[in-house]
Amino acid sequence: MTATHFARGAMLGVLTGLAAALKASIVPRGGGALILHEKERRHLPAELQGNAVVIAPTEGALQAAFDAR
Repeated sequence: MTATHFARGAMLGVLTGLAAALKASIVPRGGGALILHEKERRHLPAELQGNAVVIAPTEGALQAAFDAR
């Protein structure tokens, strides 16, 4: 799934909820992967595994990860 040009806020909650339900990673454009559980790291391509960051499965944690980039 790809999401581009979306408003932050509530949409980040939707994106986080989808990632949690699908056990998916979030890969921002130009940034490393964001994973919700350490065990998901092994499912990433090798080039993304080293820089992946584990975040809590919450809207606030996703917002903070985006802001830190």
